[in-house]
Amino acid sequence: MPIRFVTCFLLALSGSARLANAEPANPSGSLSILPSSSRLEELWNEGEFTEGVAVAADGTVYFSDIPSGEGTTGQVHKFDPNTGKTSVHCAASGKSNGLMFDSAGRLIACCGANNGLMALCEILPEGKLKVLTGRFNGGRYLSPNDLVILPNGTIYFSDPRYVGSEKEEQHQMAVYRYNPADGSVKRAISADQVEKPNGLALSPDGGTLYVAETNNAPGGRMTLNAFKLLGDGNLGSKKVLVDFGAEAGIDGMTVDVQGNIYAAVRSASRFGIVVYTATGRELAYIPTETLPTNCCFGTGTEANVLYVTAGGGLYRIPMNVAGHHPATAPLAKGSWVPLFDGQSAKGWTPRGRADRLEAVNGELHLFSTANVWVVSDVQMADFEVEAEVKLPEQAAAKDDHFNSGLGFRLFGETGKPKGYQCEVERESAGKNGGVYGIGLGGWLFPKGAKQTAAMRQKNSGLFRDDKWNKFRVRAVGPRIQTWINGRLISDLEDGRSLRGRFGIQHHGSGGVVRFRNFRARPLGSRR
Repeated sequence: MPIRFVTCFLLALSGSARLANAEPANPSGSLSILPSSSRLEELWNEGEFTEGVAVAADGTVYFSDIPSGEGTTGQVHKFDPNTGKTSVHCAASGKSNGLMFDSAGRLIACCGANNGLMALCEILPEGKLKVLTGRFNGGRYLSPNDLVILPNGTIYFSDPRYVGSEKEEQHQMAVYRYNPADGSVKRAISADQVEKPNGLALSPDGGTLYVAETNNAPGGRMTLNAFKLLGDGNLGSKKVLVDFGAEAGIDGMTVDVQGNIYAAVRSASRFGIVVYTATGRELAYIPTETLPTNCCFGTGTEANVLYVTAGGGLYRIPMNVAGHHPATAPLAKGSWVPLFDGQSAKGWTPRGRADRLEAVNGELHLFSTANVWVVSDVQMADFEVEAEVKLPEQAAAKDDHFNSGLGFRLFGETGKPKGYQCEVERESAGKNGGVYGIGLGGWLFPKGAKQTAAMRQKNSGLFRDDKWNKFRVRAVGPRIQTWINGRLISDLEDGRSLRGRFGIQHHGSGGVVRFRNFRARPLGSRR
């Protein structure tokens, strides 16, 4: 049986058997990332096939243990770097494989086949599983394997099939893009681009998606690939960074803050963690005693510690560089432009009668008894804008339906503008953070009573009528996203890529709506 096939068979089933009779060689490579004295330290080795190592915000390290048999569904363990103890977090993990925490602290898992859930899931704090998506175009996924989460919450996940006798309901292995705002899924990479996708990673600048192609079929490709990540979430053309030829390729991956790629290479002749530059040049090699499956950097005081799953164990090694965690990274680089200087209403023009527009104690106050838009001099095409907003006190009659809005991509130089509005209203109305097309068709999200009711229920208690609330809007090409107090509310594509001004609205019901920390920054080349 060819070595390549043996190695890939082990990749699918069990990496616990020792493939070396002696201790692995010492790590070697560039001192810029790897201290000469660093050695791989075993932390736990009581599993069968460990995978999907991920770190929580508090530094706790989580990883999957996948049994080869169909009788059990596997577990997720957690390792506490402070105590050195490992415990079970999820006792029945649905054959979880790749893991990653999103910006809200949710643990997201790819659950595979072979009596697994075959779905993208959230592992709840108490260890229970919640399916996020289990089907595409009516058919079950083949075996979700690995994932990467973007700062905006978007999830890319790979769906190959290595093991499992379940019926194959997808006609190709692929990489999918999951939208957490509405649960929609799109195929991002098809089999004609990558035959059998496995590990995924994202560059620190958010501009490149790395995809491991690990096809263990006879003559299948074994490569590391880079795809340009476009502003609308679609992907550009493929660039092959490393071709492993007849050897087995990569399982899981991560990156450091310098943009280097840390890959769990499973080639029989030279397996371990191999560090590549963004162009595919090797920088360092960390041999493992057994076939590696994945790796991830720690956080906080352990930001430069690389955790590795291999065989049935968990390992770590100190590095000279910190890791990059894409899900919690800033959305984009760029210079913030203040939309309000804190001292005057300079740069803001009412498009109608506004009773009062003034700066008060570093806040921009708008009072009106008539429906009015106030428009900024600043215009942008692709951008991120954020502001803190506080509504007026509730009227004595209660349920006063106060309504305001944060406008963007507004066009038209006189009168009421056209463009988009991020809704700002009483919590009871249930549409805070929704997107309205002014002169562009009305409500884009939510649409209709059913969607509004679901939105109200999902976000109940998030917006506080008597407190400052932070709004954030991100618009790139036709894609528009909104957040309130850190939670993603809307994520939609309108089909238009407009450019325009920012604005604030008062529906004319009286009372002062207040804004502060109001700023924007351009994204990409469309300014």
